[in-house]
Amino acid sequence: MSAFLRPQEQSNRFGDTDTQSRFSALRGFDILTCQASAANGNCNDPNQGFTEVYSNQGDTDTAPFPSGVPRPLAPQLNFQSFDVTDTQATHVQLRVNTNQCTGAPAYQGEQDTDPTNSTDCDQNSAQGEIVRAAELEVFSR
Repeated sequence: MSAFLRPQEQSNRFGDTDTQSRFSALRGFDILTCQASAANGNCNDPNQGFTEVYSNQGDTDTAPFPSGVPRPLAPQLNFQSFDVTDTQATHVQLRVNTNQCTGAPAYQGEQDTDPTNSTDCDQNSAQGEIVRAAELEVFSR
């Protein structure tokens, strides 16, 4: 999986023309799978038939995409691998728990003594509402 971001792209065909902040990169997430059948609506409902095979809340530095002060670095956001519970599936779902801003302990609370600059990422950044993941690869045997 990768949470590596791209530079600003004014001609983005999906309308995402803003600069991509490293604080908006994926941090904590769950991977769920579903084996399509009539009983579970052929996995068409994201809340029905899916089973969690991997979970990481991203609130520690053991997260797949760890980061630290002063900001998340590109090598920490690039491809990371992790093992999931073996399962048979026709569908794979990525559920976001946190991004770098909301999940990394290093960016929570006041980080300095400057009263004119609030540093709590959750409270003082637009990045708390944005999450970006670049790629999820799933391999089978």
